[in-house]
Amino acid sequence: MQLKAVTHGTDGGPKHPLLILAGAGSGKTRVITTKIAHLIAEKRAEPESILAVTFTNKAAEEMRQRAAALAPGASAVLIRTFHSFGAWLLRRNAKTAGLDRSFVIYDEDDSVALLKAMTEGAGRKGGGLETGGARSANARFKRLSFLISRAKDYALSPEDDLSAITPDPEFPALYRQYQDRLSGTGNADFGDLIFGALKLLRNEAAVRKRICQRFSVVLVDEFQDSNVAQFELLKQLFDTGTYLCVVGDDDQSIYRFRGAEVKNIIGFSRHFPDTDIIRLEENYRSTPPILSLASGVVSNNRGRLGKTLWTGKTGGIKPVLVYLRDHREEAAFCAELLAGGNRGGTAILYRVNAQSREFEHCFSRNHIPYRLVGSVSFYSREEVKDT
Repeated sequence: MQLKAVTHGTDGGPKHPLLILAGAGSGKTRVITTKIAHLIAEKRAEPESILAVTFTNKAAEEMRQRAAALAPGASAVLIRTFHSFGAWLLRRNAKTAGLDRSFVIYDEDDSVALLKAMTEGAGRKGGGLETGGARSANARFKRLSFLISRAKDYALSPEDDLSAITPDPEFPALYRQYQDRLSGTGNADFGDLIFGALKLLRNEAAVRKRICQRFSVVLVDEFQDSNVAQFELLKQLFDTGTYLCVVGDDDQSIYRFRGAEVKNIIGFSRHFPDTDIIRLEENYRSTPPILSLASGVVSNNRGRLGKTLWTGKTGGIKPVLVYLRDHREEAAFCAELLAGGNRGGTAILYRVNAQSREFEHCFSRNHIPYRLVGSVSFYSREEVKDT
């Protein structure tokens, strides 16, 4: 099936949109990079006409390296995150988009500072934003910044119905005032990189025509993580003659709290008629017991397109579910397992950083070496060192 997915759209037939449903461990990133190389090698597309987007800088860099290793010309392919592509598009059309050519991208701290200046300058409370002390006010400014960002994730302007974002009747006016202030500086916030790019293509036919002519091939990785604004942007990038291919797994859509919409992948074929669907169901990573357990869990998901994962591997240890009384017993249980060895082949995942404390304390006490990834050791955190 990987070969079918790679060669789809290069066999001389109609260039139907392609949805690749790629299960966990099925090599979906390899399919995208190999597809890029195949399109170039078969001269089905010039490298400069290919746009590939994903969701993290790390994934984009990995895709660049893999594609370049397979096809020398792939270095000319535009491979970016959704937000990086939005920034690229807005900078090249800054005047049309109402931005300074060298506009600054506001992060959360910048947005909060703008909201503070806005409400203070207007002498208003802003939905109670300035009540309850400085710390409480700051938390409310951050909350308002989050709500504005969420509205942009759903491609909603201040004039739209924002009741799904918050029932606060003052929010639309605050959102409008914030956007006016931000636009007045000639800058953009993080949410504008997608929503602003979307509005540019929606409102400026000449820009959209030029971009669609530039990119005849559009590839999207990890499509299950896309939000409403990103999906709407994708629709603007699609035109007659565009070859569109998205890769994703509806069973791995876990970022709803960040605005991701699994319905984007489930309803893809309704928005893009004549879509072909290819399922990558061979798992190269896990053993049969793990796949059996995972499949048993996700089979209960509602509104999934469905696939059946399998593996050519044999053997494997059956997963174990252990009920323990508290976090201390969890750490002690893990320490006991590690006493038998295989420390280098073991990973411990926890939900929030604060949970690392008990594991660090227990492992240090039992002389078990460990490495913390993606966080700072509990004993090195400022709030601990300053006590």
